[in-house]
Amino acid sequence: MLGWIIDTVNLTISLAPRREERLAEILASIPITQKRTSVRKWHKVLGELRSMSLALPGARHLFSHMQHALATKLKGRVSLRKGVHDALDDFRWMLDNLASRPTRIAELVPLLSSAEGHHDASGTGAGGIWFPAAHLNPREGYEHKPVIWRLQWPQEIIDRLVTDKNPSGDISNSDLELAGGLLHLDALAQTFDTS
Repeated sequence: MLGWIIDTVNLTISLAPRREERLAEILASIPITQKRTSVRKWHKVLGELRSMSLALPGARHLFSHMQHALATKLKGRVSLRKGVHDALDDFRWMLDNLASRPTRIAELVPLLSSAEGHHDASGTGAGGIWFPAAHLNPREGYEHKPVIWRLQWPQEIIDRLVTDKNPSGDISNSDLELAGGLLHLDALAQTFDTS
């Protein structure tokens, strides 16, 4: 594949040095203090980041804020808000991590599902359900049956949630959804051997 270094002995994939340099250039061209950019430049940034994200585990999930910024453009300008800069900071972290650890190909190829699950979160709490595959082994003290979990958020989290009555809060429903997703994975790992 052009632009990638594939190590068939160690089964890893990494960006070619010129693409690593280009990634560094893209990220350096958008300082944390920048508030807006042109639609044309943003299209180019998104396109190049998407082309590089193939070998960066987790990168494909960083585009929601960046894509939303494009969808809410105003007069040919894209607003670069906190969510966008957070995503760019995650790409910066990945760039620093590239040199120390190439991506294992197994991280990029989807495996067959070991469990099917669904979860949700709200301002009061989170919950979910897992349906384990037949080959998953339950941990000691658990049976091989669906796992249902529920958690009420601590009051200090509820008090910090952004709402109509609390517009100055610093926790969004999206933050709670992400936390719910992590709790959901932990619920499975606590009840079944997922290694």
